[in-house]
Amino acid sequence: MSEQTRDDREPDAPLPPLLGEPESPEIHDIHRGILRREKNEPDEGLEPAPWWVWAVSVVLIFAMGFYLGHYSGSFTPVAHQLEQKAAAGGTAAAQAPVPQGDVIYSSICLPCHQPGGVGMAGRYPPLAGSEWVAKDPSIPARIVLHGLQGPIRVKSAGYANEMPALGGQLQDDEIAAVLTYVRQAFGNKAGPVTAELVAKIRKETAGQGAWTAPQLLALEAAK
Repeated sequence: MSEQTRDDREPDAPLPPLLGEPESPEIHDIHRGILRREKNEPDEGLEPAPWWVWAVSVVLIFAMGFYLGHYSGSFTPVAHQLEQKAAAGGTAAAQAPVPQGDVIYSSICLPCHQPGGVGMAGRYPPLAGSEWVAKDPSIPARIVLHGLQGPIRVKSAGYANEMPALGGQLQDDEIAAVLTYVRQAFGNKAGPVTAELVAKIRKETAGQGAWTAPQLLALEAAK
């Protein structure tokens, strides 16, 4: 019974070739078909662009070229020549800004003479109510230009520290501006100092060292 059943069964399906055995021709045909199919796939999506894409690209390129050619700058020196003429003409834009006396005081004088011009007792004399500030404008101009050394009395108090020369640091109009500010601030009511006066004193006293109080008093008395 068991043998007859075994004979009546359908033959087993063919098994795949063992390792190392040659494949059948049918397997080779299947492989070649797969390879042919794979080679055709990269062609998908490489179709030529539509005509309207080319037309839009040409229009954009033309528009960009026209814009750059019409509105961009050039390498000609015309603009620089115009600027040079404007500067030579002495226009308001080419003129230097007017020095501000309070700004110069805050950046240079304030560390010693302090806010409000009160000075520092025993070290730096006050500018507020100082008789030296209110003297002839040539006196404070000489002090700022060349400095001051030795003892000096200000408002009945003695001081011996040296004031440095600022003539090499400040221009004539800057010295005039800061002196005018000091002579009219802190309760002082002296007249202004002009840049022309400072320039005149600078020229007359070229090479001068630091002044002393007796020298300045002698100059004042000689006037």
